[in-house]
Amino acid sequence: MIKEHELDKLIICKKCHTLHEKILLNKKEKAFCSECNVLLYQQGEHLLDKTLALVITASISLFIAFQFTIVSINIQGMEQSLTLLSLFLVLAEHEQYVVGIMFLFLIVIFPITIILSTFVLLFSMKLQKAGYLSKRLLILLAYLKPWNMVDIFFISLLVSMVKLFDVANIELGVAFVAFVFTLILDIIITKILSFHELWEIHNKIYGQTNEE
Repeated sequence: MIKEHELDKLIICKKCHTLHEKILLNKKEKAFCSECNVLLYQQGEHLLDKTLALVITASISLFIAFQFTIVSINIQGMEQSLTLLSLFLVLAEHEQYVVGIMFLFLIVIFPITIILSTFVLLFSMKLQKAGYLSKRLLILLAYLKPWNMVDIFFISLLVSMVKLFDVANIELGVAFVAFVFTLILDIIITKILSFHELWEIHNKIYGQTNEE
């Protein structure tokens, strides 16, 4: 039977589920799956600094997306400008309470919580402080990440806009550009930093400093 400490030396491919034994990498080296060639993990130079910069940029972009108009719709002279937060109020006015609550949590609360938690996590690791908090934030992010529906909302928004093009004049606002930028940053952050790498960094930092 494999002992618990031996499991830390193994990693499974998230695509084909092939089991690999982890090896030490030099700076900028990457480890790929031997079967499907999917990236398993990497040893990036200044990985925390780069990711932290991306998270800060995403936070600013998301703030802009929530503050400004995302789309203006003009139908037969009647114009209405909508923000992300006003969409929740529109759903509530039409008594779509369940959809409104889902929108509020999946598009507003969860993305904000994920970005802020990621910032605090990376900043704590950078300072090598608050080991217990960092561990709890890693667990929280593991639960919240699957509920990040920003990309699904963006696709739904595009589909709705296409349907309205024949009957309305649609103008995209600053928030739309910021929202797209946030989505791109989220994809980049997810690509360059996995939960496996976060746990590896956490164990390396707090295993040495005993900050638990």
